[in-house]
Amino acid sequence: MKIIIAFALLAAAYSLEVTKVTGPTPPAVPCPNSLCKGRADGNYEYHYYSRYNPNYFLQCSNGLAYCQACWPLSLEFSEGCNQCLYNRKDECVTTEKWHPATTFECPDKCPHRGPHFSGNIADPNNAHQYVACFHGATVGCIACPKGLLYNEKWNACLYKGLYKTEPEH
Repeated sequence: MKIIIAFALLAAAYSLEVTKVTGPTPPAVPCPNSLCKGRADGNYEYHYYSRYNPNYFLQCSNGLAYCQACWPLSLEFSEGCNQCLYNRKDECVTTEKWHPATTFECPDKCPHRGPHFSGNIADPNNAHQYVACFHGATVGCIACPKGLLYNEKWNACLYKGLYKTEPEH
């Protein structure tokens, strides 16, 4: 009986061991600046030599191309909604035009949720952004569109953190 209890304690201790897991970076896609030739600043569906990839989008800024992955990579970019959705034909979560933030602080909060956590966490220091996690690793921070606050329960950027549309006063 003592051997069974010792084995059970050993198995329990092993399962609690914290492993150093980092989430995989989405694979890079070709992103020449020519993709933004003749385009206004903004986000567009990703097409490279007529090949469409719904899990990525093209961000053009001053003629420079930045190819971004939707996170998690199973999401699809909707140009009409200007956001990544479960399916690009889904209803938009917000109606506010998105303006990307170029630099901001991003706290490393994902490891605190455990090695198996994948999802988004509210940034405790900045309600206008959220922290993206994959398998317990912080992938990066995503800024909400201007004027919206992240709501962790709804996993969305909302007006006052509560409403899909701007409330009438």
